[in-house]
Amino acid sequence: MSKGLRRLGWILVGLYAVYLLAANLFLNAGFGPGLINRKPERFRMEWAHGLSLYPGQVVLWQAQFHGHARRIQWSAQADKLSGRIALLPLLRRELQVPSTWAEQVRGSLALAHELAPAEPRPGGWVLRFDRIATESLRGVRWDDYELDVAGAGKAEFGLWKQLRGGALEIFPSRAQLQQARLRHGDVEWLQQAALEVVFTLPRHTREQAAGWHRLALATLGLQLDGALPAFAVHMDEEPRWRGAVRNAGGGRVQAQLVLHQGVLQHGGRMELLLPLQASDAAGRHWTQQARLDLHVADTINLKLDMPPPPAGSGRIAAELRIAGRELIPHDKAPPLLPRLSGLVDLQWRFDSLAWLGPVLAKAQWLQLDGAGEVNAHVLVDAGRIAAGSRLSIPDVAVQADVQGQRFTGRARADGRVDSENGELRPRVDIGISQFQVAGVQTPQQAMVRGRDLKLELRSTGRVIEFRDSLRARLLFERADVPDLRALNPFLPGAALRFLGGRGQLGGDLQLDAVGKVGTGKLAIQARQAQLAANDLEFAGDVTVAAKVSRVDLVRDEFVLDGSTLGLRKVKVSDPERATAGDWWADIRFDRGRLQWGAPLRIDADASVRMSDISLLLALYSRHKDFPRWVPRLLDKGEVTASTRAAVKDGAVTLEDLEVSNNRFDVKARLRLAQRKAEGDLFLRWAKLGLGLELKQGERKFHLLKAAEWFERQPRLLPASR
Repeated sequence: MSKGLRRLGWILVGLYAVYLLAANLFLNAGFGPGLINRKPERFRMEWAHGLSLYPGQVVLWQAQFHGHARRIQWSAQADKLSGRIALLPLLRRELQVPSTWAEQVRGSLALAHELAPAEPRPGGWVLRFDRIATESLRGVRWDDYELDVAGAGKAEFGLWKQLRGGALEIFPSRAQLQQARLRHGDVEWLQQAALEVVFTLPRHTREQAAGWHRLALATLGLQLDGALPAFAVHMDEEPRWRGAVRNAGGGRVQAQLVLHQGVLQHGGRMELLLPLQASDAAGRHWTQQARLDLHVADTINLKLDMPPPPAGSGRIAAELRIAGRELIPHDKAPPLLPRLSGLVDLQWRFDSLAWLGPVLAKAQWLQLDGAGEVNAHVLVDAGRIAAGSRLSIPDVAVQADVQGQRFTGRARADGRVDSENGELRPRVDIGISQFQVAGVQTPQQAMVRGRDLKLELRSTGRVIEFRDSLRARLLFERADVPDLRALNPFLPGAALRFLGGRGQLGGDLQLDAVGKVGTGKLAIQARQAQLAANDLEFAGDVTVAAKVSRVDLVRDEFVLDGSTLGLRKVKVSDPERATAGDWWADIRFDRGRLQWGAPLRIDADASVRMSDISLLLALYSRHKDFPRWVPRLLDKGEVTASTRAAVKDGAVTLEDLEVSNNRFDVKARLRLAQRKAEGDLFLRWAKLGLGLELKQGERKFHLLKAAEWFERQPRLLPASR
């Protein structure tokens, strides 16, 4: 051998020795990770030690990879990783790894804060991994959901990616697992399964597709054949379903599905069989089988059958189809619902029906709660619940808050969808056999108890928009008010209040979507109710027929026009205040405004018919305090009157009160408040006139020029609107 060749050989040996020293020093002295992990928040690679025997060849032990893409953090570990890096492509800023071999591979996923994607910039390096393969794939774990897929398998994966926000491509990739298990917590939902997944994603930029929209470009195939656990259900004495998974198995799932560019391929299918082992509180046992079939033809067809145990409840049966085979279009969210048609039959007992309230009403004024059975026959046409659909709930706890009052009771609910002139008319009728009413702030203090309350819910258009166009009617009759004093919070305190007695209450109220009264009627009847107006106590029959119509939603203000108040068989408790005998009055609100609250606020113009003016005079003073000719007028027949009445701030005020018959005339104004009355009275009989001034409980009669005196007195209310 010539001297020159020997020298070249020693040079090559020296260079090889320098490479061995530099490359392995790079791999084992801690320099490598520092150079590679320039953006550790997006990608990080670590290893225990490494070896390179010739340029481009690398072996790493205990290799770990960590990455963060948008809201997903991922990691992968391999006990050993070996591969070859092509050197010449490095000159054109391309890291090309023709082949990589991994041993004992495991992976994990986790949700994290969203990381904004890198802004596209020119000049980014290209990463090309033609084939990353393993014959010892062990599984993947999703920490957030405690999901763990484990088994013995193999996989190969290929990737082309340009950095700095460039394009991405995934070469035809495949993963296979034998004896695969899917575990959630302590439950194995899939056992002894053969699983194969294939995936291909053509080259694209983030502007063309991002996130799950990439599936609209990809080809994804799934083959699965595995065992499922049995499901044991028990119905206790309440009755309520109690369920538990039994890892003993007995079920089966088989699937062959291919999704190509967002479209399921013809002939795909999935079959699921799930054993149901049922028992009840009496110790009886049954075994049934639930079944789910998915078949892809010109449409996507789904059939579900979950039978009930014999003599039990709990059936779900569905036959649905999705028009076409497209699952993931390129430009928007999957439009599955508008393409869905079919039939769903449901008979199921839920531990809680609280989820139904928000479906029926968009505000929390209507709530359904407690365990209950739901029976439903639902027809679906082009994604919409169609006419002919039915719903029934035989027994459910209902709570409805209306104008600060809480109606509660056990109810039956029946719903259906009708059609009128081509427009859907969904409706739900709720019937409460026994109910009670209490204030929202004092729900334990029931003031009304009744039977047969009806709550009618009506809407138009799509059922899914039921609550948006909801109109409701609340109807009940002759509900018992055991103690009329429970109504005192609505009255002006000492000025007018109930002292005792019982009565009956009825209502027919129209409600809007948020449970506010729009129009309605309220009726109160009481026999021999005990009342007090300031210090005047009396008893009699009371009849109220109120008509209300909302005019101001913000102020909770209603029109009272046409409402009436009737008093019959009224007797004053103190015989010195008024003459003995029954007294009656009919009061009509010709114009009225009511502001809802506790107490109520009323401003109204009223017309009145009275048997005589005895009770009016008693509000001012004892009858024996008047001149003798005044009491002689008290039993001289019926009188008519008109007045403006205001109930506000704990006071009852009468202004412009004018009373007359064919014998005498009366003008008066009066305020009852805090057990003290004040006001002015003028009474004329023929040529006789009498004025009475009442202030702070003190009375002063005016005999001379009484009419002029009355006209000079200040008003208690401003002139009528």
